[in-house]
Amino acid sequence: MASILDLVRTSVAGELIHFVSGGRLLQYPDQHADFVVPVRFGLDSENSTIKDVVLNDSDLEKRTTNDDPNTKRNSFGNDDVTLATPDRYIVDWYGPSDPENPQNWARWKRFFVIFEICFLTVAVYIGSAIYTPGIHQIVEEFQVSEVVALIPLTVYVVGYGIGPMVFAPLSESPWIGRNLIYIPSLILFVILQVPTALSRNIGGFITVRAITGFMSSPPLANGGASMGDVLSPANLAIGLSFWSIFAVQGPVFGPFLGGVFSQVKNWRWSFWILMWVSSIALAFLFFLLPETSPATILQRRARRLRIRTGDSRYVSKAEEEYINFSISAFLYECAARPIIITFTEPGVFFLNWYTALIYAVMYCWFEAFPIVFVGVHRFNLIELGLSYFGISVGVLLACVAFITTIRSWLIPRLVRGEPPEIIFKIAFFAAPILPIAILFFGWSSTGTVHWIVPVIASGLFIIGGFTVFQVVFNYLGMSYPRYLASVFAGNDLFRSCFAAPFPLFANAMFTHLGPSKFPVGWGSTILACFAALMVLIPIFLIRLGSKLRSRSIYAN
Repeated sequence: MASILDLVRTSVAGELIHFVSGGRLLQYPDQHADFVVPVRFGLDSENSTIKDVVLNDSDLEKRTTNDDPNTKRNSFGNDDVTLATPDRYIVDWYGPSDPENPQNWARWKRFFVIFEICFLTVAVYIGSAIYTPGIHQIVEEFQVSEVVALIPLTVYVVGYGIGPMVFAPLSESPWIGRNLIYIPSLILFVILQVPTALSRNIGGFITVRAITGFMSSPPLANGGASMGDVLSPANLAIGLSFWSIFAVQGPVFGPFLGGVFSQVKNWRWSFWILMWVSSIALAFLFFLLPETSPATILQRRARRLRIRTGDSRYVSKAEEEYINFSISAFLYECAARPIIITFTEPGVFFLNWYTALIYAVMYCWFEAFPIVFVGVHRFNLIELGLSYFGISVGVLLACVAFITTIRSWLIPRLVRGEPPEIIFKIAFFAAPILPIAILFFGWSSTGTVHWIVPVIASGLFIIGGFTVFQVVFNYLGMSYPRYLASVFAGNDLFRSCFAAPFPLFANAMFTHLGPSKFPVGWGSTILACFAALMVLIPIFLIRLGSKLRSRSIYAN
């Protein structure tokens, strides 16, 4: 019971209950009457000589009644601690084993938080392509072309590419944190499914989908940050790999659900089911997702100490850093820095191109799969949705292989002091898989070849694509730790905006290039050629990456 209350206390629901009750319900340990306030806090004052002092309520009273302001009693009743009056007390953790530090949480609690973030990621990312199996129903109902009917997919992808530019910096604010980004955006996401399902014209459908895409982006913006909050640096790569499985499974699982409900009911039911799934996630996370941002946890601790002691000098380090954070600085953090880093750092620029191409191929397949499995193999909409599960199997295999490689091969070399560019040796094996798998898919998609072959090809592609993604994200994390939020936000924006238009012309590219016996053959060949060129990027960076980082003002 205490464990469940521990989860609820720092959730959004717990904070609301705590606030409405005036701090009487779901109290923190430092609000109990017998709590002794340790002041092992660094003091930002040249004259401060305090190192270790313990304050309790009686000491606070003695402080106010002592005739000599420079002589203070400690909690043991001694008069031998001499202080200069500090400007402020910097609130920090109560030692290395502080139980409120997310990295000190019990293992079950950290795993539970990881599960919640993964659940949230799937719940919103199934929305990107969930309606695509019913695209022909939309064409008939709204009397538009198929290209126009795909614009809602495009604007959704652009929306969740733009979102991290805003939500990632906001979540770093000590007064906001992770939960006040996740929960309000998820509430709006759930509500927006209603006007989406009830849309009566294509203009309204496109508009609502653009807003919904923006509101779906917090897991993409902050999911990795939440992993970093609760995992040690040594285990972060494993956590990010596990979370990435669900980031891929969302867009894969969406067409399956959309295919089922489009065939049994109609395309509008895709959004009703999305509303139900995301509502379950909302109810679950509203009560059971604890705040993980260390800056926010310490800010709330400082606030409680200010209330308890009546001393406004208790502040967290993050509060001090953000107190003078201007609007212009925030806009620079959101908009300018991610773009500047993307286009001035050659390594970041080329790696963003690489991930953008993988993303583009994935979204091209939302058009290629119906051509192959409906047009050639005569699948119904439910069977079409099932055809995407080759990608699901592929990403699971890739994750197991990548984690094994990280633990047994990469980490020992990094510990020995080898540069982060060593990780591109993993990409030497993964990158060539991409063009091979795309060609395999394109030229096996014909009536004389069993349908399982292109399904296997799609799984093979994601093995290479997932591995390259993990290599890129881990390299960026090791090379740009100080500006990681900006680097990842720039990557999200770049790849999403690049990939978003591909579904609009993919159908024409595949069908016009043909040939009729291999309807996606030449279109896949074009994509494979670009993927083959991208193999040069890890070769380039393993040779010159260290020199580029040494000249950078942003890199580690």
